[in-house]
Amino acid sequence: MEDLNMRYISKIKQFVLLLPVIAGMAFFQSCTEEIDTSSRYTFTGNTIISYLEEYPEVYSEYCALLDEVPVSDFSDSKISKLLSARGNYTCFAPTNEAIHNYLAHLVDSGVISDSTWEAPEFLEVNPETGKQDLLLEIQKIIVYNSLIDGGDEIEAYQTSDFSDAASKNAMLGLANMMNRKLQMSTGGETKYAVHGCDISDTNCNIYTINGRIHQVSKVIAPSTEAASSFFARIVSDKKYGFFTYAALLDACGLYKELEKTEDEEYYKKRMKGELEDLPQHPTFKGSGGPGPKSPGVLPEHRYFGYTLFFEGDEWWEQTLGLTDSTIHNMNPEELVAMVAAKVVENGWALSNASTGTDYTDPNNALNQFVTYHIIPAKIESNKLVIHFNELWYNLTDKIKKASVYDYYTTMGKRRLLKTYEASKTVDGKRNTIYLNRFPVLNNATDGDYTEIGCEDGKQGVEIITAGNPETYNAYIYRVSDVLYYNDNTASNLGKERIRIDASTLFPEFLTNDIRGNENFSYQHQCVGIPQTEKYSYLENCEISNNTNFYYLSGRINNTSCWRDYQGDELNIVGNYEIKIKLPPVPKDGVYELRMGVNANDRRGMCQVYWGNNKNSLPAAGIPFDMRMGGEQWFVKGGASLESIVGWEKDIEDDDEVNAENDKKKRNNMYMKAPNICYVYGESEPMRQNSLGLRRIILREEMKADETYYIQFKSVLEDKETEFFMDYLEFCPKEVYDNPQTPEDIW
Repeated sequence: MEDLNMRYISKIKQFVLLLPVIAGMAFFQSCTEEIDTSSRYTFTGNTIISYLEEYPEVYSEYCALLDEVPVSDFSDSKISKLLSARGNYTCFAPTNEAIHNYLAHLVDSGVISDSTWEAPEFLEVNPETGKQDLLLEIQKIIVYNSLIDGGDEIEAYQTSDFSDAASKNAMLGLANMMNRKLQMSTGGETKYAVHGCDISDTNCNIYTINGRIHQVSKVIAPSTEAASSFFARIVSDKKYGFFTYAALLDACGLYKELEKTEDEEYYKKRMKGELEDLPQHPTFKGSGGPGPKSPGVLPEHRYFGYTLFFEGDEWWEQTLGLTDSTIHNMNPEELVAMVAAKVVENGWALSNASTGTDYTDPNNALNQFVTYHIIPAKIESNKLVIHFNELWYNLTDKIKKASVYDYYTTMGKRRLLKTYEASKTVDGKRNTIYLNRFPVLNNATDGDYTEIGCEDGKQGVEIITAGNPETYNAYIYRVSDVLYYNDNTASNLGKERIRIDASTLFPEFLTNDIRGNENFSYQHQCVGIPQTEKYSYLENCEISNNTNFYYLSGRINNTSCWRDYQGDELNIVGNYEIKIKLPPVPKDGVYELRMGVNANDRRGMCQVYWGNNKNSLPAAGIPFDMRMGGEQWFVKGGASLESIVGWEKDIEDDDEVNAENDKKKRNNMYMKAPNICYVYGESEPMRQNSLGLRRIILREEMKADETYYIQFKSVLEDKETEFFMDYLEFCPKEVYDNPQTPEDIW
């Protein structure tokens, strides 16, 4: 029996390793959304399943699978029943020919020996489960990847929704039933393709009473291969493209880390009911929920994920002076030694990095170089920077103007990596995302926060989002030039205000599609995180037993949101106590640590603690009262007292008076909200609203090599008052206390 079990495991692993990866994508060409309906099938009043069943010559194979595949591992109900009920489903329906071709591909890949559903490998029964595991796995891959459930709130995707994503090779906002985001692009022979599969120009946008059908010419089958296996195959098969970095990852001992895909213990506990949703939030009322208030729905999974930015083999050949297209034939150890020497020679690591051959040491120069290319979170291309409520942008027309950015903590030695998008034409390119670009922005009080120039040496590197390989647990992006972190990089980062959305602090929010999820359903609007004692879901946060931790996405609808930077917030209630590991500062110096807040009578009061000794953090100032607005100090029940902030609305065209008012607020440890964002659905920047503020938590000497923590403890007895966190700012003294160039209002 053991040999038989191993045979099943080997067969499934073989299948996983041989799934195709995305080929290079064609450049997008604009065209109209008028669809030729001359050869489209006609129907009236169909559901998705009834429509498909009307055309057995096209969809009989797919319909048979819909009748076989269950809705989930914990349900006997079939997908065909789901598609006959109400809903908003997007169905990328493969034709009979597409499914036959997919089975033939499995034969060519050695997964099965016969291109039919009667293949011997499909008929084998796993003695442990009593099921035909390989057959069920392949059936689920075909069906689950073809369907996106929009829930009750979001209409099914139409081709008009594909245009923006296809132009950037970006992902659709909603995941499919396999929990995978599907990438849009221009089709090979059609206008659009979904994950490399052409969508018919004629048989698309097919309306049914529970969704839309788009016919595809290939089975959508994203890779299920882990990044570690992908790179190991590149080395063993001597494949050109990413051979250099595959060898570097191995030399630095990173394959073990990159093989992680999911915390299966969490999933089992969640499915068994051992981890229950948080109780209903005392005040939040989301849409589509089971009642007037929404519970904090725990994530279904805890996936591990990574984002890798790599220079390709062609770049390395030019840099190392090698003959074109031969680098993959080199001995990996010799190649690694050449790259290590180049890193030291060019100063592509910190000046105090060691230069030995122990490349697994985080202090080693090569290790620092390689790990700086990796963020321990899976970030899709349209979330490398977040567009939501910056000035002049809205979710309807998605016109980008102001520059946007974010900061992430890298793997290995903890350092900051900046993503930046100049949302206008820069260097002949528009809407390009860069790493570590430090431009000159139009940040005057009457400016528009667009880029007006960039000094030599500060241009950063461009992220190439098209034509990249695909793995299950990582997004891999090529970059236009060398990416590194040295003393100069640290200095550039240390000269700017570093604003980090609170959700960016937690890689799990990105990897598990919690941050900025575009689904309006209540389970995505109000996400609960279990207390640490029950399960440690967030690596960078400890949550006490008396704490209910909610993430509110802010995605209520397309026309309004809260006074939150990028829309979302952390909202925590109870007799709470949370401790957060902070991102690193780029260089030694004095920094202000600030926190974005939004005052109202539901907020509470907390004591803040900060320091580098996780188990003994000193108090940072007096308790922080989050009910303190710019003009009113709110008391629960609707009453209010006079605020001590000293907030005054800006006077148009009087920068001197406005600056003087800002100084008064700073003396009280407050600042106005940044000018870059506004209350969605309103016209004024958030800076002009007295409820949105920045609280200066502390001013302290901080060191780049230290890890700092911040802790918040409730000081009120009322367990329904809220702790609120929107974003953090690390602002160096040379920015906030610069007499020549005062800190901007943005």
